[in-house]
Amino acid sequence: MKHSEFSIGCEFMTGSGRWRCTDVGKRTIAAIKLDKDHDPHWYNGPPYAVVESVFDEDGMIDCDPAPDKGTYDDSGRSQVTIVRRLGVKE
Repeated sequence: MKHSEFSIGCEFMTGSGRWRCTDVGKRTIAAIKLDKDHDPHWYNGPPYAVVESVFDEDGMIDCDPAPDKGTYDDSGRSQVTIVRRLGVKE
């Protein structure tokens, strides 16, 4: 993506997952990584409960616009499964 394609609130994809743009500077952007395992309130801000990362001009090249529906989950699971181990008392 080009710098001009980013705006605050837009979502984009990288090789590591889905991100939301939180700030647009003259040559960089700031974004938070969206992870379905987190409480959605963590993404309300600023300030955010998750780390903001900075993408420079080189990092923006590897970004792609995100699909409208947020289906990406970087955990690799569609739901959390609890597995009980045999012989272990909880």
